[in-house]
Amino acid sequence: MPLLTVRAIDAQKPRARPYKLTIDRGLQLRIAPDGARTLLVRYTVKGSEVERQYRLSQEYGEGPGQLKLAAACAEAARIRALARDGVDWPAQEEARLRAEATAREQADRQDGLTVAKALREYVENKRRAKDGLPLKARTKADYLAMIEPGRTSKTGKQFADGELYPIAEKLLPKLTADDIRGVHTALMKISQRQAVYAMQVLRAMLRWHGVVVPGNPLGRDTAGRDRIVLASSPGNPSPIPPERLGAWWRASAVAPSRVAADYYRFQLLTGCRGGEIHGNKRYGYEPIKVGDVDRQVGKLVLRDTKNRSDHKLLLSRQALEIAQRHCTGKKPEDPLFPIVDARKTLAWIDARAGTSVQGHGLRATFASIAEELVSGGALKRMLNHAAGGDVTLGHYVGKSEAQLRAAWQAVADFIEAAAGVEADPPPSSPVRTSVQHARRRLSKASVPGRAVVRSAH
Repeated sequence: MPLLTVRAIDAQKPRARPYKLTIDRGLQLRIAPDGARTLLVRYTVKGSEVERQYRLSQEYGEGPGQLKLAAACAEAARIRALARDGVDWPAQEEARLRAEATAREQADRQDGLTVAKALREYVENKRRAKDGLPLKARTKADYLAMIEPGRTSKTGKQFADGELYPIAEKLLPKLTADDIRGVHTALMKISQRQAVYAMQVLRAMLRWHGVVVPGNPLGRDTAGRDRIVLASSPGNPSPIPPERLGAWWRASAVAPSRVAADYYRFQLLTGCRGGEIHGNKRYGYEPIKVGDVDRQVGKLVLRDTKNRSDHKLLLSRQALEIAQRHCTGKKPEDPLFPIVDARKTLAWIDARAGTSVQGHGLRATFASIAEELVSGGALKRMLNHAAGGDVTLGHYVGKSEAQLRAAWQAVADFIEAAAGVEADPPPSSPVRTSVQHARRRLSKASVPGRAVVRSAH
């Protein structure tokens, strides 16, 4: 039986300050100055010494939507009984209500939100978890191109639609697993690389928005038989063939455009990406400027590169000579290589050398040469590749500037040796010893393109 009767409770009047009445074991009634009557359940969960309080959702009373005394006592007894068994029902109920409210808010926000709008919002607001930086301009452009229709060039050539264009106007709440599979299947007929990239972007966008697609083939919880497996696309490096390396280097020395040829030579000697050297106005990437080159110590720093980190280049003697040549007579803010389009020069070099290398192929050539001359850890740092999940490289292996400079110098000397060019570094060179060591190893190869025994750095 309740400690107080209905009549005794009704006789209580509001006061200037709120006060409480105990009407049953663990059940209190709070009476506010405005007359509102709130029911409070006090309980202690098994295994805990902290007494907790839960406010019932309905007010006390006999009217519609109110909780009568007998029902209030029964509800309090139920909650307290569960607590004695170790179940915190009020906490579970609050968590459920919060989740439902969040889901409703998300559904309301997504109402009218298409895949295209959702991707644009993702591109503008996405921040990297490890450093809070936004996506790079080039990355944003690549993602947004996926939802654009194919354009027509001035000559009438029709370009293909973006990878996600078929579902660009699909409302997010209406997006189905079949829609995703259909896009993936169509893209696989064109290119596995395109298909994987598009699905990775779509998956990231859906997760960022918190969209749950029933049976989502990109979801972690989907059964393996129904899941789209995003296998890493195999690379397709196209370096200069070892037997043509010397011919390419000699041809680049006599190319009609000295600036363009030196730009490509510098790329081969450093392993840089082309955009890191000449910049890209469309995406706001600055080119290497004269003032960026520290000619005294032979190094320069590339700012905010593809993986959002700075990259220090320790220039070999040959790369420094090229940089010094193009720094002479220029202002610090002038670009080191003032080129607009150097592809004609590269085509000229390829024709003369009997090669077919493209710009990024020079980075692949650098990597292919270095892989035979230096350790994997040094090569990864020379190419400015993130350590990722590699605990050994990321947390234990350190490379000094002297070691990395020697590695770049070994690659440059290998290229010169392939072209039949030999020149000793000046006596004051800080890397004379390491260069001579690399040359002793190179002299053991009967042909310039032959694999060299890996050195331990």
